[in-house]
Amino acid sequence: MANMHGSIPRIDFAGIIDLAALPPPAAPPPPGADHLRPRWAAVRAAVMDALRAHGCFEAVVDGLISPELRAAVLGPGGAAESVLSLPASAKARGNDPGEGKPYHGYVGGIPGLPYESVAISDPLSPTAVRAFAARVWPAAAAAFPEEAVVAYAGRLAAVEAAVRRMVLESVGATASSAGAVEAQAAATAFKLRLSEYAAPGGGEDARLGLPAHRDTSFLAVVTQNGVDGVEVECGRGDGGWARPTLSPSSFLVFSGDTLKALTNGQVYNPLHRVVVSGDEARYSAILFSLPVDGAAVRPLDEAVDGDHPAMYRPFDYGEYAVFCYLPENMTPEVMKHAHKLEAFAAVRTTTTASSSAP
Repeated sequence: MANMHGSIPRIDFAGIIDLAALPPPAAPPPPGADHLRPRWAAVRAAVMDALRAHGCFEAVVDGLISPELRAAVLGPGGAAESVLSLPASAKARGNDPGEGKPYHGYVGGIPGLPYESVAISDPLSPTAVRAFAARVWPAAAAAFPEEAVVAYAGRLAAVEAAVRRMVLESVGATASSAGAVEAQAAATAFKLRLSEYAAPGGGEDARLGLPAHRDTSFLAVVTQNGVDGVEVECGRGDGGWARPTLSPSSFLVFSGDTLKALTNGQVYNPLHRVVVSGDEARYSAILFSLPVDGAAVRPLDEAVDGDHPAMYRPFDYGEYAVFCYLPENMTPEVMKHAHKLEAFAAVRTTTTASSSAP
């Protein structure tokens, strides 16, 4: 039985995201605007402390997503339920034709896991969301709440943009290289993943909905329909497991492998899983930020110096994704324990005694 006595930080983002200035969909904050907000530095410090210690935190942003918008995406009959109730063949049609990376589209039919999920590429674009709906429903795409999905993704993107800027500033990306934050934003793509975890029901015991794993992304911003289930290993593996109880104003933020590489190991990439119980299905909407195709992932110059040499070699994200999902890297034991980033991209130093990763 896992030690469930861990906890993750809960950080109030009041004053960080200007709700009145967000167009529908929300856009990332303009350059410099964040620095005019008096709470920015304090929240940035709390965010970096959380990502260094746990790789995860709960952001609280009151009023960012209205009850009506949440219901349109995660409520009964909303976007997630409408697409995930379709046959597997229809859900698979939603895959981006240009996406060749494994597990970056429809996922389902995994023996023993009550889990199905679809991914929408470029969810901030009405055109891209409309194209997804047209592939899934060739004759009835208009029934999909396209505008709500774009608006929802935009609001998650506002959280992601604020956190990403805080991380980059914390490693010095704007102190010595003008435009580094904006350059990183231009090298980032988004996917919105809508997922369903079927409830055990009938008084059955809780069951695993998604095995323990680490994300390959820069960041992931997680929301849900009110049914908890996410469990996070805290304290870089030494702090037990936490099962956050989320409010409608809560957003779980996870750092992934590529952000760990970008910051030269300053942030952590935590193990997390989903455990479902009760009689109500769990629906989630997660925005992932990922490297654009063809971009090399490597530690930022500002994160590397004489005392902190580069821990990771430059690598292509597509090649890394293929490595992560090789059959031998998808066994429960490897998923639970292995650090795939270190196995794939660690810079190894040789001493007279041994060769090891820093």
